[in-house]
Amino acid sequence: MKLKRFFNYYGAKFRDAGSLYPRPAHETIVEPFAGAAGYSVQYAHHKIILCEIDPIVSELWRFLINAKSTEILSLPDLEPFQNVDDFNIPQEAKWLIGFWVNAGCATPCKSPSKWMRGGTAPGSFWGPKIRQRIALQVEFIRHWQVFNCSYADVAVPRAATWFVDPPYEIAGKHYRFGSDQLDYQALGDWCRSRDGQVIVCENQGSTWLPFRDLTDVRSTSRGRRSKEVIWLSDNQLVQVPIDLQMPLPFPERVTGDDNIVS
Repeated sequence: MKLKRFFNYYGAKFRDAGSLYPRPAHETIVEPFAGAAGYSVQYAHHKIILCEIDPIVSELWRFLINAKSTEILSLPDLEPFQNVDDFNIPQEAKWLIGFWVNAGCATPCKSPSKWMRGGTAPGSFWGPKIRQRIALQVEFIRHWQVFNCSYADVAVPRAATWFVDPPYEIAGKHYRFGSDQLDYQALGDWCRSRDGQVIVCENQGSTWLPFRDLTDVRSTSRGRRSKEVIWLSDNQLVQVPIDLQMPLPFPERVTGDDNIVS
């Protein structure tokens, strides 16, 4: 089941995750640098484990996983000169709206950007269309799990598809927990040690894994182009069993006995 983005986020890969990157070879998908989960939303019926060190992003995902559709539909519109703090709504809801009032930011904003105020693409910013889309989609992520933790604290006791999209070594300084806080050689060793299928994203010029060229993509960062490279643990595309390609009629939550976080 392919969903659309739940919120805008700096460097997210919604447009390309379903076509450029290998399909998941395992029932469980882990995104250890979750962000807006651009890969997982393409395969929402899988068992999804999101790990995100930024508490704003992890708590926003927790809110979305547990929010009722009616709760999303009741969220207010934001007028051109309003601020999200004008509303008596949960903080996580303010963050959700805040990510939709400006394109491709690493932190939620409080008031509409000039692009939103200009009204040239109303369907791309917070409003009825986005609100309804999210309200329809939250029912399909009830079984997702999210943890506020570092990638190094993730321990999944099964083979999984690992989609590793960290802050890029050179271009990843804009996040609250950015590239200046990462040891990339240690991250490379960690990626090599995962059990299952590992897909690692980076920008051209990084050498902490033997990356190969992928393509130029347009990120959510105000339409900029990015020269993407990739590392695959098995260096081949794996065909997914047909039963994993079908949406689950009643998604079940991953059991609490999995010891996800060590």
